[in-house]
Amino acid sequence: MAMNMGVIGGGPAGLYLAIQVALRDPGARIRILERNRRGSTFGWGVVFSDGTLGRLREADRTTYDEITERFMHWDDIETHYRGRVIRSGGHGFCGIARQDLLDILTRRAEALGVAIEFEHELSDETELADAGVIVAADGINSTVRRRYAEHFQPDVDMRACKYIWLGTHRPFDAFTFYFVESANGWYQAHCYPFAAGWSTFIVETTEEVWRADGLEQASGEQTIAFCEKLFGAHLDGHRLVSNAEHLRGSAAWLNFPRVNCARWHLNNIVLLGDAAATAHFSVGSGTRMSMEDAVALRDALCGPAARDGGVAAALVAYERARRPAVESLQRAAQASLHPVTTVPPFSTIRRD
Repeated sequence: MAMNMGVIGGGPAGLYLAIQVALRDPGARIRILERNRRGSTFGWGVVFSDGTLGRLREADRTTYDEITERFMHWDDIETHYRGRVIRSGGHGFCGIARQDLLDILTRRAEALGVAIEFEHELSDETELADAGVIVAADGINSTVRRRYAEHFQPDVDMRACKYIWLGTHRPFDAFTFYFVESANGWYQAHCYPFAAGWSTFIVETTEEVWRADGLEQASGEQTIAFCEKLFGAHLDGHRLVSNAEHLRGSAAWLNFPRVNCARWHLNNIVLLGDAAATAHFSVGSGTRMSMEDAVALRDALCGPAARDGGVAAALVAYERARRPAVESLQRAAQASLHPVTTVPPFSTIRRD
Protein backbone atom coordinates (compact mmCIF):
# COMPACT_ATOMS: atom_id res chain seq x y z
CA MET A 1 0.00 0.00 0.00
CA ALA A 2 1.31 3.46 -0.92
CA MET A 3 2.38 5.66 1.96
CA ASN A 4 0.32 8.64 3.15
CA MET A 5 2.71 11.08 4.84
CA GLY A 6 2.22 14.55 6.28
CA VAL A 7 5.26 16.75 6.85
CA ILE A 8 5.22 19.82 9.08
CA GLY A 9 7.93 22.19 7.86
CA GLY A 10 9.24 22.84 4.37
CA GLY A 11 12.91 23.31 5.17
CA PRO A 12 15.71 21.07 3.87
CA ALA A 13 14.85 18.19 6.23
CA GLY A 14 11.19 17.97 5.31
CA LEU A 15 11.75 18.57 1.60
CA TYR A 16 14.55 16.03 1.31
CA LEU A 17 12.56 13.39 3.15
CA ALA A 18 9.63 13.95 0.79
CA ILE A 19 11.93 13.57 -2.21
CA GLN A 20 13.43 10.38 -0.84
CA VAL A 21 10.09 8.76 -0.05
CA ALA A 22 8.61 9.80 -3.41
CA LEU A 23 11.55 8.18 -5.20
CA ARG A 24 11.15 4.91 -3.26
CA ASP A 25 7.35 4.92 -3.29
CA PRO A 26 6.10 6.69 -6.46
CA GLY A 27 2.48 6.19 -5.42
CA ALA A 28 2.95 7.86 -2.04
CA ARG A 29 0.73 10.75 -1.06
CA ILE A 30 2.97 13.38 0.53
CA ARG A 31 1.78 16.72 1.85
CA ILE A 32 4.12 19.41 3.24
CA LEU A 33 2.76 22.29 5.32
CA GLU A 34 5.15 25.28 5.46
CA ARG A 35 4.34 28.36 7.52
CA ASN A 36 6.48 30.78 5.46
CA ARG A 37 5.87 32.00 1.94
CA ARG A 38 7.68 30.46 -1.02
CA GLY A 39 11.21 31.84 -1.31
CA SER A 40 11.42 33.04 2.30
CA THR A 41 14.42 32.01 4.37
CA PHE A 42 16.84 33.31 6.98
CA GLY A 43 20.56 32.73 6.87
CA TRP A 44 23.30 32.79 4.28
CA GLY A 45 25.19 29.70 3.21
CA VAL A 46 24.91 25.98 3.90
CA VAL A 47 28.01 23.77 4.14
CA PHE A 48 28.43 20.11 3.20
CA SER A 49 31.54 17.97 3.48
CA ASP A 50 32.72 15.87 0.55
CA GLY A 51 31.56 12.81 2.49
CA THR A 52 28.04 14.21 2.81
CA LEU A 53 28.00 15.05 -0.90
CA GLY A 54 28.80 11.44 -1.67
CA ARG A 55 25.81 10.30 0.39
CA LEU A 56 23.57 12.86 -1.32
CA ARG A 57 24.74 11.61 -4.72
CA GLU A 58 23.73 8.08 -3.79
CA ALA A 59 20.38 9.23 -2.42
CA ASP A 60 19.29 11.31 -5.43
CA ARG A 61 21.60 12.05 -8.35
CA THR A 62 19.28 14.70 -9.81
CA THR A 63 19.33 16.84 -6.67
CA TYR A 64 23.06 16.26 -6.25
CA ASP A 65 23.78 17.44 -9.81
CA GLU A 66 21.82 20.67 -9.26
CA ILE A 67 23.60 21.36 -5.98
CA THR A 68 27.05 20.80 -7.49
CA GLU A 69 26.22 23.14 -10.37
CA ARG A 70 25.72 25.97 -7.86
CA PHE A 71 28.18 25.27 -5.06
CA MET A 72 31.56 26.72 -4.11
CA HIS A 73 34.20 24.09 -3.24
CA TRP A 74 37.30 24.33 -1.06
CA ASP A 75 39.70 21.98 0.72
CA ASP A 76 41.47 24.06 3.38
CA ILE A 77 40.92 25.33 6.92
CA GLU A 78 42.73 28.52 7.90
CA THR A 79 43.10 30.00 11.40
CA HIS A 80 44.32 33.56 12.07
CA TYR A 81 45.60 34.57 15.50
CA ARG A 82 47.63 37.66 16.36
CA GLY A 83 49.18 38.00 12.94
CA ARG A 84 49.98 34.32 12.46
CA VAL A 85 48.20 31.80 10.25
CA ILE A 86 47.78 28.03 10.32
CA ARG A 87 46.45 26.45 7.13
CA SER A 88 45.69 22.77 6.67
CA GLY A 89 44.43 21.11 3.50
CA GLY A 90 42.70 18.03 2.18
CA HIS A 91 39.45 18.40 4.12
CA GLY A 92 36.91 18.93 1.32
CA PHE A 93 33.86 21.18 1.77
CA CYS A 94 31.30 22.92 -0.38
CA GLY A 95 28.99 25.85 0.29
CA ILE A 96 25.71 26.78 -1.36
CA ALA A 97 23.26 29.62 -0.71
CA ARG A 98 20.49 28.42 1.57
CA GLN A 99 17.91 29.95 -0.77
CA ASP A 100 19.39 28.13 -3.76
CA LEU A 101 19.26 24.85 -1.86
CA LEU A 102 15.63 25.37 -0.86
CA ASP A 103 14.69 26.26 -4.46
CA ILE A 104 16.39 23.09 -5.77
CA LEU A 105 14.68 20.86 -3.20
CA THR A 106 11.28 22.52 -3.68
CA ARG A 107 11.37 22.10 -7.47
CA ARG A 108 12.48 18.49 -7.17
CA ALA A 109 9.79 17.61 -4.62
CA GLU A 110 7.03 19.21 -6.70
CA ALA A 111 8.27 17.45 -9.84
CA LEU A 112 7.87 14.16 -7.98
CA GLY A 113 4.25 14.97 -7.08
CA VAL A 114 4.72 16.27 -3.53
CA ALA A 115 2.04 18.79 -2.48
CA ILE A 116 3.62 21.80 -0.76
CA GLU A 117 1.32 24.30 0.93
CA PHE A 118 3.12 27.55 1.70
CA GLU A 119 1.90 30.10 4.26
CA HIS A 120 0.05 27.30 6.05
CA GLU A 121 0.28 27.66 9.82
CA LEU A 122 -0.65 24.33 11.34
CA SER A 123 -3.19 24.60 14.15
CA ASP A 124 -2.70 21.03 15.38
CA GLU A 125 -2.07 17.56 13.98
CA THR A 126 -5.78 16.93 13.32
CA GLU A 127 -5.21 18.66 9.97
CA LEU A 128 -3.11 15.61 9.08
CA ALA A 129 -5.41 13.05 10.69
CA ASP A 130 -5.54 10.94 7.53
CA ALA A 131 -1.73 10.60 7.35
CA GLY A 132 -0.21 7.25 8.25
CA VAL A 133 2.94 9.02 9.46
CA ILE A 134 3.37 12.64 10.58
CA VAL A 135 6.85 14.12 10.38
CA ALA A 136 7.63 17.14 12.57
CA ALA A 137 10.41 18.87 10.63
CA ASP A 138 9.53 22.23 12.14
CA GLY A 139 12.93 23.28 13.37
CA ILE A 140 14.70 24.22 16.58
CA ASN A 141 11.56 25.83 18.00
CA SER A 142 9.35 22.89 17.04
CA THR A 143 5.74 23.41 18.10
CA VAL A 144 5.11 19.66 17.88
CA ARG A 145 7.99 18.94 20.24
CA ARG A 146 6.68 21.52 22.70
CA ARG A 147 3.12 20.21 22.47
CA TYR A 148 4.23 16.70 23.43
CA ALA A 149 7.16 17.72 25.61
CA GLU A 150 6.14 15.34 28.39
CA HIS A 151 6.68 12.42 26.03
CA PHE A 152 9.67 13.66 23.98
CA GLN A 153 11.41 15.05 27.10
CA PRO A 154 13.45 17.68 25.26
CA ASP A 155 16.64 18.95 26.83
CA VAL A 156 17.15 22.43 25.36
CA ASP A 157 20.38 23.93 26.65
CA MET A 158 20.65 27.59 25.62
CA ARG A 159 24.37 28.24 25.41
CA ALA A 160 25.99 31.36 26.83
CA CYS A 161 27.87 32.71 23.81
CA LYS A 162 26.27 35.30 21.54
CA TYR A 163 26.62 35.11 17.77
CA ILE A 164 25.37 37.03 14.75
CA TRP A 165 24.98 35.65 11.24
CA LEU A 166 26.33 38.14 8.68
CA GLY A 167 27.37 38.08 5.05
CA THR A 168 30.06 39.79 3.00
CA HIS A 169 31.25 40.14 -0.58
CA ARG A 170 34.79 39.41 0.58
CA PRO A 171 35.87 36.14 -1.11
CA PHE A 172 37.34 33.24 0.88
CA ASP A 173 39.08 30.12 -0.42
CA ALA A 174 39.01 28.19 2.88
CA PHE A 175 37.05 27.71 6.07
CA THR A 176 38.56 30.75 7.78
CA PHE A 177 38.62 31.52 11.50
CA TYR A 178 39.74 34.89 12.88
CA PHE A 179 40.43 35.53 16.57
CA VAL A 180 40.56 39.22 17.50
CA GLU A 181 40.36 41.21 20.73
CA SER A 182 38.24 44.22 21.55
CA ALA A 183 39.00 46.35 24.60
CA ASN A 184 36.96 43.88 26.66
CA GLY A 185 37.71 40.43 25.31
CA TRP A 186 37.83 37.93 22.47
CA TYR A 187 35.70 37.59 19.34
CA GLN A 188 35.82 34.86 16.71
CA ALA A 189 34.70 35.06 13.09
CA HIS A 190 33.71 31.86 11.26
CA CYS A 191 33.82 32.47 7.48
CA TYR A 192 33.28 30.50 4.28
CA PRO A 193 32.16 31.07 0.66
CA PHE A 194 28.76 29.90 -0.55
CA ALA A 195 28.16 31.64 -3.91
CA ALA A 196 30.09 33.71 -6.42
CA GLY A 197 30.84 37.00 -4.68
CA TRP A 198 29.26 35.96 -1.37
CA SER A 199 30.56 34.56 1.92
CA THR A 200 29.10 33.83 5.33
CA PHE A 201 30.68 35.77 8.22
CA ILE A 202 29.55 34.59 11.67
CA VAL A 203 30.77 36.63 14.64
CA GLU A 204 30.74 35.01 18.10
CA THR A 205 31.74 36.09 21.61
CA THR A 206 30.84 35.57 25.26
CA GLU A 207 27.82 37.37 26.66
CA GLU A 208 30.05 39.18 29.16
CA VAL A 209 32.20 40.67 26.39
CA TRP A 210 29.12 41.42 24.28
CA ARG A 211 27.59 43.42 27.15
CA ALA A 212 30.85 45.14 28.05
CA ASP A 213 31.24 46.37 24.46
CA GLY A 214 27.73 47.88 24.52
CA LEU A 215 26.26 45.57 21.90
CA GLU A 216 23.18 44.80 24.00
CA GLN A 217 21.97 48.33 23.34
CA ALA A 218 23.42 48.77 19.83
CA SER A 219 21.24 49.16 16.75
CA GLY A 220 21.69 46.84 13.78
CA GLU A 221 23.72 49.50 12.00
CA GLN A 222 25.89 50.09 15.06
CA THR A 223 26.47 46.36 15.46
CA ILE A 224 27.64 45.99 11.87
CA ALA A 225 29.86 49.08 12.18
CA PHE A 226 31.42 47.60 15.34
CA CYS A 227 32.12 44.26 13.64
CA GLU A 228 33.53 45.95 10.53
CA LYS A 229 35.93 47.95 12.67
CA LEU A 230 36.88 44.95 14.81
CA PHE A 231 37.62 42.70 11.80
CA GLY A 232 38.65 45.52 9.44
CA ALA A 233 42.16 44.16 8.92
CA HIS A 234 40.64 40.92 7.58
CA LEU A 235 37.82 42.32 5.43
CA ASP A 236 40.08 43.84 2.75
CA GLY A 237 37.80 46.85 2.42
CA HIS A 238 34.58 44.82 2.08
CA ARG A 239 31.44 45.54 4.11
CA LEU A 240 29.38 43.27 6.32
CA VAL A 241 25.65 42.95 5.69
CA SER A 242 22.66 41.39 7.41
CA ASN A 243 19.65 39.71 5.81
CA ALA A 244 17.67 40.05 9.04
CA GLU A 245 16.63 43.69 8.71
CA HIS A 246 13.45 42.87 10.64
CA LEU A 247 15.65 42.22 13.68
CA ARG A 248 16.85 45.29 15.50
CA GLY A 249 19.77 45.76 17.86
CA SER A 250 20.39 42.93 20.28
CA ALA A 251 17.62 40.82 18.68
CA ALA A 252 19.95 40.13 15.74
CA TRP A 253 22.34 38.34 18.13
CA LEU A 254 21.47 34.75 18.94
CA ASN A 255 22.32 32.13 21.54
CA PHE A 256 22.78 28.61 20.23
CA PRO A 257 20.29 26.07 21.64
CA ARG A 258 21.67 22.57 21.98
CA VAL A 259 18.62 20.33 21.58
CA ASN A 260 18.43 16.67 22.53
CA CYS A 261 15.31 14.60 23.14
CA ALA A 262 14.89 11.44 25.18
CA ARG A 263 12.50 10.14 22.50
CA TRP A 264 12.11 11.00 18.82
CA HIS A 265 8.71 9.46 18.09
CA LEU A 266 5.22 9.18 19.55
CA ASN A 267 2.70 6.82 17.93
CA ASN A 268 2.85 7.85 14.25
CA ILE A 269 4.58 11.23 14.90
CA VAL A 270 8.35 11.51 14.46
CA LEU A 271 10.75 14.41 15.01
CA LEU A 272 13.20 15.13 12.19
CA GLY A 273 16.26 17.38 11.95
CA ASP A 274 16.61 20.29 14.36
CA ALA A 275 13.30 19.41 15.98
CA ALA A 276 14.98 16.31 17.44
CA ALA A 277 18.62 17.38 17.87
CA THR A 278 21.06 20.16 17.02
CA ALA A 279 24.84 20.41 16.69
CA HIS A 280 26.81 23.66 16.88
CA PHE A 281 27.67 25.22 13.51
CA SER A 282 31.42 25.08 14.28
CA VAL A 283 31.49 21.32 13.57
CA GLY A 284 29.24 21.26 10.53
CA SER A 285 25.98 22.34 9.05
CA GLY A 286 22.71 21.56 10.80
CA THR A 287 21.27 21.33 7.31
CA ARG A 288 23.70 18.54 6.46
CA MET A 289 22.70 16.64 9.60
CA SER A 290 18.99 17.13 8.86
CA MET A 291 19.29 15.83 5.30
CA GLU A 292 21.21 12.78 6.49
CA ASP A 293 18.44 12.27 9.08
CA ALA A 294 15.97 12.32 6.18
CA VAL A 295 17.84 9.57 4.34
CA ALA A 296 17.85 7.42 7.48
CA LEU A 297 14.12 7.96 8.02
CA ARG A 298 13.45 7.04 4.39
CA ASP A 299 15.37 3.80 4.87
CA ALA A 300 13.19 2.94 7.86
CA LEU A 301 9.84 3.94 6.33
CA CYS A 302 10.53 2.25 3.00
CA GLY A 303 12.49 -0.72 4.29
CA PRO A 304 11.95 -4.07 5.96
CA ALA A 305 11.09 -2.61 9.38
CA ALA A 306 7.99 -0.93 7.94
CA ARG A 307 7.05 -3.90 5.78
CA ASP A 308 7.29 -6.32 8.69
CA GLY A 309 6.04 -4.19 11.58
CA GLY A 310 4.37 -1.08 10.15
CA VAL A 311 5.02 2.58 10.96
CA ALA A 312 5.62 2.00 14.67
CA ALA A 313 8.41 -0.49 13.99
CA ALA A 314 9.89 1.78 11.32
CA LEU A 315 10.15 4.74 13.70
CA VAL A 316 11.83 2.58 16.33
CA ALA A 317 14.31 1.37 13.69
CA TYR A 318 14.96 4.93 12.52
CA GLU A 319 15.81 6.21 15.98
CA ARG A 320 17.93 3.18 16.80
CA ALA A 321 19.94 3.56 13.58
CA ARG A 322 20.34 7.34 13.50
CA ARG A 323 20.67 8.45 17.13
CA PRO A 324 24.29 7.21 17.62
CA ALA A 325 25.57 9.27 14.67
CA VAL A 326 23.70 12.39 15.82
CA GLU A 327 24.93 12.07 19.40
CA SER A 328 28.49 11.52 18.17
CA LEU A 329 28.35 14.82 16.28
CA GLN A 330 26.91 16.55 19.34
CA ARG A 331 29.79 15.27 21.45
CA ALA A 332 32.26 16.58 18.88
CA ALA A 333 30.55 19.98 19.12
CA GLN A 334 30.64 20.09 22.92
CA ALA A 335 33.94 21.99 23.12
CA SER A 336 32.46 24.78 20.99
CA LEU A 337 29.56 25.16 23.41
CA HIS A 338 31.74 26.29 26.32
CA PRO A 339 32.69 29.98 26.44
CA VAL A 340 36.41 30.61 26.05
CA THR A 341 37.70 33.73 27.74
CA THR A 342 41.31 33.30 26.64
CA VAL A 343 42.97 31.86 23.55
CA PRO A 344 45.90 29.47 24.12
CA PRO A 345 49.41 30.42 23.03
CA PHE A 346 49.80 29.79 19.32
CA SER A 347 52.46 27.16 19.91
CA THR A 348 49.92 24.93 21.70
CA ILE A 349 47.44 24.84 18.82
CA ARG A 350 47.69 21.55 16.96
CA ARG A 351 48.87 21.77 13.37
CA ASP A 352 47.73 18.33 12.11
